[in-house]
Amino acid sequence: MELTTTNNLNPVEQMRLSTDVAGACKEIVSRTAQKIQGRKYVRVEGWMAIATAHGCTLSACDVRQIEGGISARGLVRRISDGVLLGEAEGFVGDDEKTWSARTLHARRAMAQTRAMSRAARSVFAHVVVLMDAGLETTPAEEIDNLNEEKDITPPPPESPKKKQSIEEKYIEKIISVYSSDKYEDALAMVEATKKLISLQESGQVIKMDYIREKMKSLFAFDLKNGKHKHNTYLSDIAKLLGMTEESETFNWHHMNNLGAGR
Repeated sequence: MELTTTNNLNPVEQMRLSTDVAGACKEIVSRTAQKIQGRKYVRVEGWMAIATAHGCTLSACDVRQIEGGISARGLVRRISDGVLLGEAEGFVGDDEKTWSARTLHARRAMAQTRAMSRAARSVFAHVVVLMDAGLETTPAEEIDNLNEEKDITPPPPESPKKKQSIEEKYIEKIISVYSSDKYEDALAMVEATKKLISLQESGQVIKMDYIREKMKSLFAFDLKNGKHKHNTYLSDIAKLLGMTEESETFNWHHMNNLGAGR
């Protein structure tokens, strides 16, 4: 049958809508997808999300038992006016390993689910392609032995955790207490800096240029506003790091604050 585009949009507008829907529904479609033998297949929940985002609804009807199994008809209709956009048959065969031993109720339900997924695929398969998420457009329910398949693809090995350098540990320590108003935290910054300098003096290679660059960005706000409560400690830290200009500026702010407090 001839399909009617959603809301009678022209092809360019229709593709723009589908692209928007692909972006909006990508997460839920990917999250609900079924992984079978290393491939990801869209389940009916994903097809329903795509249909709803297009202003459509999925349904099933004409469920009947025929020779060889159970058949159902799936429909895609536009919600606004009920126009039929697509339809497809869903079928559960008596010879299917997974379903042959199931109850009649379960097989009828699966026939309807397959019908809805197939109908949605006939209208919205291009949206799954636009998601570019490695998803197959064949509905997951179409794959035989769905519940018996196991994904045997081994997980990728975890990347070895990068060991933190001395410089990174120092900066992390400073940042963790830098905004604190507690004097013990200010003292901890000074002690961490003294320890760093001690390591350097003992022959440990320390990337001081890296540290000064990082500390310069931390000092920037305080040097601009002069509002840090611990200017005297920041002056000591800057002096220890060889940042003379910053040290003198912090010291000036400290003395200025003392004068203002008189």
